[in-house]
Amino acid sequence: MNTIELSYKDYGSVCTFSPDNDSLNEESSDELNISERKKNLSDNLSKDEDNKVEKYIKLENTKKIWAGTNEIIFYKKKDLLELNKIIYKCDDDKEINVSSNSKVLNLNNNNLTHLDFLNDLLNHIYKTKNLESSIIYSNIISLDISFNKLELINNDILMLNNLQVLYLHSNKIENISEIQKLQALTNLKKLTLENNPLVNIFNKFYRSFIIHYLPQIKSLDFQEITKIEKNKAGIGFNMHKYKFNLE
Repeated sequence: MNTIELSYKDYGSVCTFSPDNDSLNEESSDELNISERKKNLSDNLSKDEDNKVEKYIKLENTKKIWAGTNEIIFYKKKDLLELNKIIYKCDDDKEINVSSNSKVLNLNNNNLTHLDFLNDLLNHIYKTKNLESSIIYSNIISLDISFNKLELINNDILMLNNLQVLYLHSNKIENISEIQKLQALTNLKKLTLENNPLVNIFNKFYRSFIIHYLPQIKSLDFQEITKIEKNKAGIGFNMHKYKFNLE
């Protein structure tokens, strides 16, 4: 006998149509063969496991995984990112928020008008390490003194002979001769000066003048310096320096 079986799972029953007698017989789902249902369930679970394994295997060639909003942070250079925070009191009783480690020193957002205390601060931070001042200065590769009220480049900054990153943006520097002092920092690669008065003073010539004075830097104001900029900096400076009485 040929039969056509129609399953209506939502209603919990199975209908069987027999062409020989044009009858439609209904069987309760409870009467289905239990062993057959178990077998189907087992097969489905097995397929799911195979699919999971297959999915993991296919990750072999994966180059990127988007983690959504998971709070996962990858520290490529862990020692540069874990900073100790202290409050340092200067001789004039001014309290300064300091974040630092053996390579990084952050003094941003302190309303500083000078850095005359820098040597004492470094000695204070590293006093437990019993290091000589010269070694301490050599260790610092990143200095953030942005968002202060600095007008001058303190000589102590120039003693940071291995400094590679200097954040000076959002200060009160007007004289480009202060920036010329940074020529002493031969390892300096990244510099920020935006939102200082000198940017408006030199206007469209500002960037080429800075690149001319500091040929060692690779990035200015969070923007990479191109080869074309480097090549044109000297020409632009020589053409327009007379407007600002520069040499």
